[in-house]
Amino acid sequence: MKRFISTGLTGLLLFFWVSCSLNEIFFEYHSFKKNGWNREAVAVYQINIDNTTDLFDVSLEIRNNNDYPFRNIWLFVDFQTPGGDVRTDTVGVDLADVYGKWYGKGISLYNLTIPYETAMRFPQKGTYTYSIRQGMRESPLKGISDIGLKISKKINQ
Repeated sequence: MKRFISTGLTGLLLFFWVSCSLNEIFFEYHSFKKNGWNREAVAVYQINIDNTTDLFDVSLEIRNNNDYPFRNIWLFVDFQTPGGDVRTDTVGVDLADVYGKWYGKGISLYNLTIPYETAMRFPQKGTYTYSIRQGMRESPLKGISDIGLKISKKINQ
């Protein structure tokens, strides 16, 4: 009986993992050297989109460790369409609460998912470019190990 329950639970977890990952059309991290994220270092992601009808969720992924000296981070996100139009957003993200407890999952390396755009439609086919820069005064910015971008097809459109 225990084996049946264990097998069933494993199968259920595998189903949820596969169903969630099937909706991802893009997921990539840009890693920084141990000495930190320089202000000039830009994480660039190019995504080829051929689906202009479905809705998508875009999220930013941040990995930080205990060396990060602040509670928050400011990011500049550039979004370029295949036609060359560029939009720049300034995104402020709280990484810890007022007591210094990190948000996100992890023990010594914390991973936080930040919703950036929800239920968005890519208006034309082609290559879209997202570029992410840090907007903090300190450079290099210690304690940020990775910045990522994830695009997933919206479930229950």
